[in-house]
Amino acid sequence: MERYRRPLAVICLVLIGILIVAALVLAVIGTEQALRLLAADLFCLIVVPVAFYGYQLLLDLKKKRKEDEQQKG
Repeated sequence: MERYRRPLAVICLVLIGILIVAALVLAVIGTEQALRLLAADLFCLIVVPVAFYGYQLLLDLKKKRKEDEQQKG
């Protein structure tokens, strides 16, 4: 499972970078439609890191269960 952690971290960082640039552009544009998209973008800026953190927790839990099973049997 460790082999998935680093590529996912890079993907998450790239996605967050794109979302930040998009937020800056949408804030400068300032039209009504751009403000709606900005709200969606800011929501994604919160959800993406939380989802990534949750996925990391699941990977850690799966790793611990696998280690526990190996120690027992």
